[in-house]
Order: sequence, then C-alpha cells, then structure tokens
Amino acid sequence: MPAKAKSTAKKVRKNTKKTNLTKLYNQMNKMSLDAVDNEIIKRFKVLIDASEEDVPKTDIDQLISDPKSADTSIFPEGLQPYVKHYVFMTKRDKSLKK
Repeated sequence: MPAKAKSTAKKVRKNTKKTNLTKLYNQMNKMSLDAVDNEIIKRFKVLIDASEEDVPKTDIDQLISDPKSADTSIFPEGLQPYVKHYVFMTKRDKSLKK
C-alpha cells in the first residue's frame, strides 16, 4: 500500500475572531424589533462565520458613531446590504424615540 500523500494546501484557521464584525452584529441585535430584523441578523451571523477576514476597526467605529454620514461603499460588496440595514435600523430607532 502506498503511503498517504501530505496535503500541500494551507491549513485555514477557522476560529479567527472577527471582533469588528461581531461588534456590528451585537449593535444590530440590540436594535432588532421584528422578525425581518432577526432574519437579517441571523444571515449576517452566518456570513461573519464564513468570512475569512475582518473589516478595519476604524470603519466599524465610524459606522456606529455616525451611521448617517458613513460611506457604505468602503465595505466589501457582500457586507453592504447588512451595513445599509444597520443604517436603516438606526434611523428607525431615532424616529421611534421621538
């Protein structure tokens, strides 16, 4: 029997912490009001777990501190719908508090 060949592929570190995306996820989770929000947040969590890289901390901090003036085009294309929904949730949250 021939010996098994060693894999030449890089081992992917699956347990990398994506703290910046998780921070946005937690913010969205706090503002969730209905089933639509929960479904979007659930899909966002799946995307976070499947993504290989985190986004820069400065981008997330800018988005959380001032969502209205944040530029959503700086985020990867796959994250843009979730970032836009976060902006929508913040606007909705402010209108409900009035």
